[in-house]
Amino acid sequence: MTIKQLQITAIVCVIIAYPFISAYAINEGWHRLILALIVALSAFRAFRAGKPAMRMLFGASALFIAIGAVVAETLTTRLIPSIVYLSLVALFGYTLWHPPSLIERMVRLQFPEFKPGIAEYLRQLTVLWLVFFIVNAIVGIILALFADERVWMAYTGFWVYLLMACLVIGEYIYRPHRFPGLEIPPPWSSLESIVRDGYKIFQDLRK
Repeated sequence: MTIKQLQITAIVCVIIAYPFISAYAINEGWHRLILALIVALSAFRAFRAGKPAMRMLFGASALFIAIGAVVAETLTTRLIPSIVYLSLVALFGYTLWHPPSLIERMVRLQFPEFKPGIAEYLRQLTVLWLVFFIVNAIVGIILALFADERVWMAYTGFWVYLLMACLVIGEYIYRPHRFPGLEIPPPWSSLESIVRDGYKIFQDLRK
């Protein structure tokens, strides 16, 4: 596994485990350290980003989290998943504004060419995920503000991933009905392709 693949895998694992890490950090009084690491990572991403919009996005995230760490550190710690979802909203929205859409970019890692009509379908899927992340960002903010720790952790650490799995499985079942005869690779093959070559999806954002 290359360094880029390790970086992608590590970031995904940290994002998935974050609700449990943050709950433990809050109980142990380490949440300020967690926030400091996230600020440093966001600032580094802002420095490395090529596009001005991406620099502004990561820079604004670093500034918001830094201020939150001083003013309301526990609340800010619980808001991190919503900030991640809003970042995904910005990323998915960017690719809708500057095609190809994000999911089309993912598919082209395995299939550089495909039939007419599929690109529009992949754009619709990108919009669906965009709406999903918007809703989850809003729910996450509401839970961070008003729910207790168990409810917040149950949603951000379990239910949201169950909903994501339902979306993925539902689309996988629906796809052959939408495109009869289309070659559909197994999910693990697509995941392997994303882990191996996923960095290529964002090459234009670094220019």
